[in-house]
Amino acid sequence: MSRKHHKVARMGTIVASMLVLLSLLAACGGAATPATPAAPAAQEPTTAPVAAAPEPAATVAIEGPTAVTVKPTGVPEVNCTADQRVLVWMVRNGPVENPWEANVVRPAYAKAHPEICLKILSINQDDIAVKREAMIAAGEQLDVWSTNWGGDGFASDRARGLITDLTPLIQRDNFDTSVFVPSVLKIYESEGKTWGLPFLTTGSYIYYNKKLFDDAKIPYPPVDWDDTSWTWAKYVEIAKKLTKNTDDINKAQYGATASVLNLEGPPMLWGHFIWPEDAYSTGYAEAGVKVSDEQSVAAYQAYHDLVYKDKVAPDPAASQALDQLGGAFASGRLAMAMSGGWGHWAWKELINDPSGFCWGAAPMPMGSPDAKIRTVIYTDPWVITRGLKPDQQDAAWDFVKFLVSPEQAAAYTQATGTPPTQTALLADYYKQFEKCMSVEDMKTVFEGAFTHGRESSNHLMVRWDELNQIWTNNLSTMDNDPNADVKAVLTDIETQTNEALKRIVSEKGQ
Repeated sequence: MSRKHHKVARMGTIVASMLVLLSLLAACGGAATPATPAAPAAQEPTTAPVAAAPEPAATVAIEGPTAVTVKPTGVPEVNCTADQRVLVWMVRNGPVENPWEANVVRPAYAKAHPEICLKILSINQDDIAVKREAMIAAGEQLDVWSTNWGGDGFASDRARGLITDLTPLIQRDNFDTSVFVPSVLKIYESEGKTWGLPFLTTGSYIYYNKKLFDDAKIPYPPVDWDDTSWTWAKYVEIAKKLTKNTDDINKAQYGATASVLNLEGPPMLWGHFIWPEDAYSTGYAEAGVKVSDEQSVAAYQAYHDLVYKDKVAPDPAASQALDQLGGAFASGRLAMAMSGGWGHWAWKELINDPSGFCWGAAPMPMGSPDAKIRTVIYTDPWVITRGLKPDQQDAAWDFVKFLVSPEQAAAYTQATGTPPTQTALLADYYKQFEKCMSVEDMKTVFEGAFTHGRESSNHLMVRWDELNQIWTNNLSTMDNDPNADVKAVLTDIETQTNEALKRIVSEKGQ
């Protein structure tokens, strides 16, 4: 999720998919019409907010109140009465979430707590990071927000001391955290503490056009993440059978795409996790990353080959042309799309649209037989600002509990199309897709990501935005060069990233 709003990359380009994510949403944000969501990097419009995909925002050093130009809010103001206490909830501007916040959450919370006036501060995604830190630095009231909606993500906000440890509140109220998918709840647990409660989560998947498969009489991909027949080689083999007329963009049909879902995404398909094992819990990679290794090179080479050697994926120019049709996948011109799980809600309407088509979801393919943990997860949490007065903190905590209550969690899913984080709500979510994929098969694919994946680095690594800029700058050259030296590019990325990581560790606590 997370998200980061997370910008989504164009399907066919490799570095266009480098995060900006969430976010997503990743890791997060909304727009008007469905297009081609891929990896977090260059935002494409969707029918609902992209939450589990990432978006880079500049690291901002704030020494005092900072003037920020904020575009008009997406949620109407309310007039609080003199006898009401004010609770400030920061959200992002978006055509899908804003109506939910204003027309569902606010009246429901007002009914439950008439003594509290809920002020919804709706900010454009690009302005959230600066606005949030400026408010906190200036001592302005800010109670509840999501670390992955704007800004540099959870790890950086935790490192800067902006968020509250929820553990004492959970223990005091005997709050039942067992309602959440266990592996999802753990994402925002570190140092023996719970820092946020998840409200949106999704993995990364292969989405496939069932009509194109049926027309070619090709069996659908498997749904089991442990099915060892679903290899990268099989992915390419099927893609070649489904690719045709690529010399004429007006008739072209492409077999597959590969999206760089964070720097760690491709190597995970080849069984290699680039970060040190303790990095996600601490937020720092003191031992650095390893992306010049044999597995990482093989992964990025395979991605590059899809476009320039296998010729089953659209090149950057073709991707841009297909975007004019609403995106390669939504237009029916792409058989298999690798994407963060925001495809579930961005493309949901295709199922019932008379001009649309049935699609299915499949696991990420194995680049090597040992690639069990091979998908990137995007999860967004609600958090509370650190240092609130006791009564203010209690009010904020009560509101977080309200937001994650089964009723409100279900309302959020219904309003946005995004998947819930609570086990009991997932069955109803899968029913939305049963016209084209059985509930059991969708459950197997969707939940398999949580046992075969890791959370996005943009949520769990401190100063991720700075690191992402290094990756984007280097990979963009490779993406557009048919003869790129993948090993050399990755070696440069590794060197530059590790220099930055070393400096980030040295500045810890500053």
